[in-house]
Amino acid sequence: MSGKDLILGIDTSNYTTSAAVVSRDGEVIKSSRILLSVKKGERGLRQSEAVFQHVCNIPKVMDAVMPEAVRGRIAGVAVSDKPRPRNDSYMPVFKAGEAAARTAADALGVPYMTFSHQEGHIAAIKEFTHYRDDDRILFYHLSGGTTELLKVTDYFSKDGMKIEITGGTKDISLGQLIDRTGVALGCSFPAGKELDDIVMRSAENGISPSKCLKPIPFDGMYFNLSGIESQTRRMIENEEVDRDALIMEMFEKMTGCLTALTEKAIEKTDIHDVVFGGGVSSSRYIRKAIGKDVPGAVFGEWSADNAVGTALLGRNKSWL
Repeated sequence: MSGKDLILGIDTSNYTTSAAVVSRDGEVIKSSRILLSVKKGERGLRQSEAVFQHVCNIPKVMDAVMPEAVRGRIAGVAVSDKPRPRNDSYMPVFKAGEAAARTAADALGVPYMTFSHQEGHIAAIKEFTHYRDDDRILFYHLSGGTTELLKVTDYFSKDGMKIEITGGTKDISLGQLIDRTGVALGCSFPAGKELDDIVMRSAENGISPSKCLKPIPFDGMYFNLSGIESQTRRMIENEEVDRDALIMEMFEKMTGCLTALTEKAIEKTDIHDVVFGGGVSSSRYIRKAIGKDVPGAVFGEWSADNAVGTALLGRNKSWL
């Protein structure tokens, strides 16, 4: 329709309410995010609590991205309605965004489109890198609850991109390792930024890693993190080692693990384009270490949970 050249995207993940508007050319016109509130000492939110906070936050993020000048230009509404692009993938938090998006689409009289949260992460990073036009990539989804290395193919297919899990964790995620360690240290949840600040400061001050943690065990293309989480928590509780040195070693072990898995995946798939997304990949330390050890690895501005990728997917479906 004449004058309608924008797509509204909405995402309600475990810990972030977000909305974004992108143009037909893929430019981010507006973006707004609100982190859900977690009580001090808690290690997360129940789904019912998260849904309630999303319901309260959605009007705020919608107001931020939908001024009067934008509303008349919306050509479609896209939303993340589930964690992964699978029929059995479900999480109640996404129902809050789904309801808001369907209502907005009906009120505006425009198409309503659904995508998975994971697909949104992929689009939010890939489309702002030099791999933008590539149809095949390796994508790391590193978030609070997910640590997966994905083989993404047929990205521009009208039927949707194909996503195959190539490797990752067999138990807890990197995000859970970081958050549980941070809470044990007295940090607020989620603890990623605070621990990243600690490890970056330690590196700048020349603090050496503690060298007391066992290697992260691999099983083919998969690895286990519960062992290093138990070791780290025990040492913090018993004050067996300098905490900054311990966190430094934990981050070294994590980045070494990701580097090793990447090398295996490149050899297995013959795909050399490696993209990192998800909140954990926002870590400055991880970016610096991986950037040094994995040639061609790219990160992006929109690594944390956001609705930009969902809006971009709606744009692709509408016009590409």
